[in-house]
Formats: sequence, C-alpha cells, structure tokens
Amino acid sequence: MASMPTSQVNYRELIQSDRISGRLYYDAAIFAEELEKIWHREWVYVAHESEVPEPGDYVTRQIGLQPVIVSRDEDRHVHLMLNRCMHRGNTVCQSDRGNSHAFRCAYHGWTYDNRGALVGVPYAAGYDASFRKQEFGLAKAPRVSAHRGLIFASLSASGPTLDEHLGPAKRLIDQFVDLSPEGEVEVRSGVLKHSYKGNWKMALENSVDGYHPNILHHAAMAMMMKGKNDMESVFGEGSEAYARDLGNGAAQLDLNPVHSKHGGRVVAPAWSKETDVEYRAAMERRYGAERAEKILAGGPPHFCIFPNLIFILNQFRVIQPIGVEETVVCYYPALLKGAPEEINRRRLTETYLIHGPAGRVAPDDIEAYERNQVGFRARVNEWLVLRRGLHREVKDDRGGNGGIAGHETDETTQRGIWRHYREVMTR
Repeated sequence: MASMPTSQVNYRELIQSDRISGRLYYDAAIFAEELEKIWHREWVYVAHESEVPEPGDYVTRQIGLQPVIVSRDEDRHVHLMLNRCMHRGNTVCQSDRGNSHAFRCAYHGWTYDNRGALVGVPYAAGYDASFRKQEFGLAKAPRVSAHRGLIFASLSASGPTLDEHLGPAKRLIDQFVDLSPEGEVEVRSGVLKHSYKGNWKMALENSVDGYHPNILHHAAMAMMMKGKNDMESVFGEGSEAYARDLGNGAAQLDLNPVHSKHGGRVVAPAWSKETDVEYRAAMERRYGAERAEKILAGGPPHFCIFPNLIFILNQFRVIQPIGVEETVVCYYPALLKGAPEEINRRRLTETYLIHGPAGRVAPDDIEAYERNQVGFRARVNEWLVLRRGLHREVKDDRGGNGGIAGHETDETTQRGIWRHYREVMTR
C-alpha cells in the first residue's frame, strides 16, 4: 500500500491532555484522513461467524466506506471480499444477508462464486487470450482474523496482529462469551439500526462514559434501579466501579465490583427462579462450580474496541460512519448458546426495550449526539473539556486488565481513546 502523504492537520495541537478541539468532529478533511489511517488500516470488526452458519450464507457490511461480503463456501470456509465487480466497480451483492453460491454483477453480468473467483463473463469472445479469469476474482481483505467467532479485517497488508490490537480487551470478549454454557454466542436474531446526524466518534466515546447515565438517562435509570440510592451505587460518585483505559483505544467501564454485589446483574433477572437454577446447573457442568460462580458474578463486561465495536449488556454495537456528520449504529443481540430459552428471550426483549425507537436509553443518546454536532461549530471557544478525574487516575491492575484507571464517572476512558486516535493519526 502506498504511503500516506504528510498530514496538514496538527493533531497534537487539536488533542491535548485535558481538552480537544470541536474541529475533530466536523472537518471533512479530517474525516477523509480518518478513513485512510483508521478505517482502512486498523483492525475493524466486520461480522460474527454465526451470521453465516451454512454453506452459501453471506452478509454484506462496510469497512469504512468500502462495501464487503462475508460468505461461507461449500467447504465451510469463511471469506471476506470487497463487494465490487472487478470490471467496472459495480457492487455485486445488494442484499444485507442471504444464501447464494454466486454473485452476479447486474451491470455487465460478470459472475463470481462465493469464494470470490470469477466464473462467468458474458460474450467472452470479446476478450483475447491474454484475459485470464483467475486474475479478476473479487479483491480480498489483505488480513482477516477472528477471536471467539468475531471476525476482524484490515485493509492493510502489514501492521500489528489482531491479538496485539485487542490486548486486554481479548479477555473481556472471553468474559462476554463465557456466559454461554457452551462457550459460544449466536448473532442470528437480526439487527436494530439507528442513524444520527453526527460524527462517529461520539458513539464510541459515549459507550464508555460513566458520567452521563444518571443524568441523561435519569428516567430510565430510576425505572430500572427503582430508586436514587441504587442509581448512585451504579453510576454515581458512590459507585465502586472503574473507568479503564486499556490501551490501543480500547476502554472499559469496569462494573465487576458492582455486579459482584448484585449477583452478576445490576438489574434483577427477569426470568424465573427455575430458569435461573437450570442456567447455573448448565454453567457448572461446563466450567465447574467455582469457575461458573466467578463468571456469573462478573456478569457481562461493558467496553469498546477501537474504532467500531462496543459490548454493552446483551449485544454488540457496531459503529458505521457514513460521512463526517452522519453515522449508523447497529445493535446485534447476542444469544447464549445452550442457555435456557427464557434467558435468551429476555436478552432479545432487553435490546428493544432499551435501544428500540421508543427505547429507554438510545433515543436520549442520539438526541445528545445531534445537539453536540451543532455545538461543535462554535468559534468563540472551540475547546471541549476532558479533565474530569485527571488528578486521581492511576496506573492500575485491580481488574486484571492493566492500563490506567479512574473512578467510573471520570473521563479516563475518553482520554484513552483520544490518545490512541492521536497516535494513529500522527504515524
């Protein structure tokens, strides 16, 4: 890949230790540079293996603004190909998901199998002997790797490995998946999508912001926690939870201390006691009593992986930039393979109750993003303050993940994201 030209943007000036410039959210030149340096070079989450379980299954996604196809062939191998005909650039697949053993370009009819090989060219006599179909297969992502069923890709042929990119976040993925009695999650229940008129980075920052829930989501928190005292113990100054910068732009709201006090869930389980007993028994059969209790007490982790993957409650959130001031967030419910049906049914219900169009939480966030986007363009003072808790954060390993820790309501997580962003954008 050709080297990038020297940036004309002084990111060290725009991103300081305790403040950032609003320009980072609305400047079209910065967005174009992000596409090249972040979305087309870093590891980006694309799909989950369970979304293409059978031969011929496929889903279409984007890496940055580049459309891609994730497919499973007849030998059950997974492929990640650019959704772009090698003839004139037309997309060869228009559906979000489906099952097909071939993809045919509607423009001139070039046809590819689900491995990406070019298998058909109409009126082939128009090409001489120098034309070799094997040279015109769909382009593949240079690097593809997976962890616990999560597929990541990089459009750069070189760079850190996926393990290096994930760092401590790899253990948090394990914590999320290990809640399954079979050690697997299934992402086959569809997707909930939200769009907002604002920059993609707000969704990433907000996902690990422990300062806003009791304020922006006050009504929802009061409803779920049944009282102000409980609210303060989870998202307030009285909480024992931490905000963690895990490195590489990954960040966590470490709720483990709070979960442990509440049996692995901040909100009481909405399933029957019989189902709970059945679930715990299944977990003990797989992990043993001691390990099962530790997993259940820890509960689901709350964290993000730069630049586009978020784990909160029962689902993955995936950030998809559309433009400098337009973003789509996709919510994929993750079901626990081997768990009682009532638990997985509740996981689905919680997704739309909290994040649906009339949900208790997500509409608040979207409104905040769009108000932010308007306010970012201020010219009298362009700076946004990120100094909360700077005086009290420490290098810390209390959660076993290392990095820098602050109180849950501190902006330790946002500072960590921006430090990594600055490092990537100034390489």
